[in-house]
Amino acid sequence: MRKEGPMIVTVLSSLIVVFSAHFHLGKQLGIKDALDGWFLISICIALALGFVNLTAIHWKAIQRKREGWIFSVWLMIVMYGYAVLGLIQSHTGTQFNWIYQNIQAALSSAVFSLVAFFISSAAYRAFRIRTKEATVLMIFAVFVMLGRAPIGDAIWGQWSYWVNKIMAVPNMAGMRGILLGASIGAFATALRIMLGLERAHLGGTGTQ
Repeated sequence: MRKEGPMIVTVLSSLIVVFSAHFHLGKQLGIKDALDGWFLISICIALALGFVNLTAIHWKAIQRKREGWIFSVWLMIVMYGYAVLGLIQSHTGTQFNWIYQNIQAALSSAVFSLVAFFISSAAYRAFRIRTKEATVLMIFAVFVMLGRAPIGDAIWGQWSYWVNKIMAVPNMAGMRGILLGASIGAFATALRIMLGLERAHLGGTGTQ
């Protein structure tokens, strides 16, 4: 029952979600609201498990004085200190919000800004003119990038207008095609899980 039990729970949960979301009786019974509550509970449990796991890993690093163990000390101080502050003040506390807005948000922005360098590297590889398609891609990419910057409208007043047209028509058409393909793939994966054919979440090869 180590695999059969979780599989039964997965299939039953999937059927309940489908019943509550797409059937009138399920909506009247308010099953979705109860499921949303259980979903939040499961998120809190996962967060608690992550908290315990981080504590175990970094406590061992501190005890054994591994390389960079001082960063583990700082992580433990910040993690437990912020958790205790949240329990004392709740999420609406002045100091709690100040730390989040001025430290957490700033650090998140700094980490996210590093994505620009990865995008630049990917653009350099993608914009190499080797085929006709790559040439068209490069021309439109340069046109859109200049239109998103102030220099575009400084060169030509209608630049941003045509950039918006490109983003709204051909780009949106491509995005819708990608989203349709992703939706079909997600539906197929969900159907395989509901039928018990997809078992990657149970370990193993992922198929029956």
